[in-house]
Amino acid sequence: MNSYKELSLYDMKSAAANHKYELWNKVGKECQQACEKYLKYYLQHRHLLSETLETTHNLKKLLREIPDYDKDLYKDLSVVGGYYFETNYPGDNFIILDKEMADEAIETAKNLISYIDGLILTEESEEKEDK
Repeated sequence: MNSYKELSLYDMKSAAANHKYELWNKVGKECQQACEKYLKYYLQHRHLLSETLETTHNLKKLLREIPDYDKDLYKDLSVVGGYYFETNYPGDNFIILDKEMADEAIETAKNLISYIDGLILTEESEEKEDK
């Protein structure tokens, strides 16, 4: 387990385990991490992951690097994107998630993973046709 994809899927398992115990903030944090790592997996796969992008935690910025990215997904990532810091560190921006918010975070992460998997399948299919 030493790749963005594997670590992202591990984060999703952690989100599911935290959900079972109603640790909603942990669910949100793990979903943000899963999204970030899966986006970086895709960008790395397409040779688009620069040093600057590799160090960012901004999900919207990462998604914008994908040509013709899904605008609806962009809106969903706007919410989940803040969960790592807002649910994990005290301060003025600290929030407490509820079950509905945690469920939405899981759904967003699953949608992102499906979206990226679909992009990769389409790209691989197109590459085979070109050969």
